[in-house]
Amino acid sequence: MKKILSYIALIFLFILIIAAFLLYAGDTDRDEMIDKYSNAQSKFIDDGHGGQIHYREEGNSAGPAILLVHGANSHLQTWESVVDNLKSKYRIISYDQPGHGLSGRAGNDDYSGDAMAAAGVKILDTLGVEKAVWVGNSMGGWVSWRAGLKYPDYVSSLVLMNASGAQDGEKIEPYLGAKLMQTSIGQAILPYVAPRFIVKQSLQQSVSDPEVMHKELVTRYWELVRFPTNRQATIERSRADREPEKWDEIDSINAPTLILWGEEDRVIPVSHAKLFKNKIKNSEMIIYSNIGHLPMEENPDQVSKDIDRFISSQNIEKQE
Repeated sequence: MKKILSYIALIFLFILIIAAFLLYAGDTDRDEMIDKYSNAQSKFIDDGHGGQIHYREEGNSAGPAILLVHGANSHLQTWESVVDNLKSKYRIISYDQPGHGLSGRAGNDDYSGDAMAAAGVKILDTLGVEKAVWVGNSMGGWVSWRAGLKYPDYVSSLVLMNASGAQDGEKIEPYLGAKLMQTSIGQAILPYVAPRFIVKQSLQQSVSDPEVMHKELVTRYWELVRFPTNRQATIERSRADREPEKWDEIDSINAPTLILWGEEDRVIPVSHAKLFKNKIKNSEMIIYSNIGHLPMEENPDQVSKDIDRFISSQNIEKQE
């Protein structure tokens, strides 16, 4: 019996070794990624703790400022179509959040809500922007409303798009990649494996029409997830306290707020849009049919029109 168990253990170990070999995916080359995914508008600033933040400033420098905040395991390119639609009228700032895109790991490994919001404030200060419309998707929406609590003087208004952070006791079923990150095994192997098929499946679970996630887009996500230190940052971020109790303070936000949501969101249910609407006094809500978790990728033209109409209705002053 002991021999049989030993053989089984050896076979299992052999399978693990083969699986690790087949699924291994090292970091991408830093310089190659910067060359591939930066452009003429790209700049890098020190995050104040020895790390750096990649951002772009585009559009009409005299127009109202918009700060675009992407979601978890994403990057600033997710907003490119929206930027193209709005840049003739607005001063648009997009950035890779700490631990994402070309920014890499935060210098202090702090991924709390306040720290993530502070990264956006750091960029605004660098550019001399006193106030901006914070437009955030998913985790970026959470960062944006947390900025509304911690740094209200920097927030002229909010656009919360399929935002995370609402608390109603409902258990959310995470997409495949996030589900793996919630396990100790997933956290242990993440720095060494990043199967393209898991990235692709996670992205397709995030949208209504899987065809939106075409080959080039999947490649971009897959390569930037493996940008040096990003996977280590993902582990640290998964361990950060999301401070759910901050939800009880969200009704103190006075900034005009537009809530945008995909009706077919399988990551954060559309019922959460109504939670935000009920909590934030000065808010309006638009629900998109046939759209999932990433409206700015699934229907950027409509999203851009709604953001433009909302900002125009606020009579936000232009930058001097």
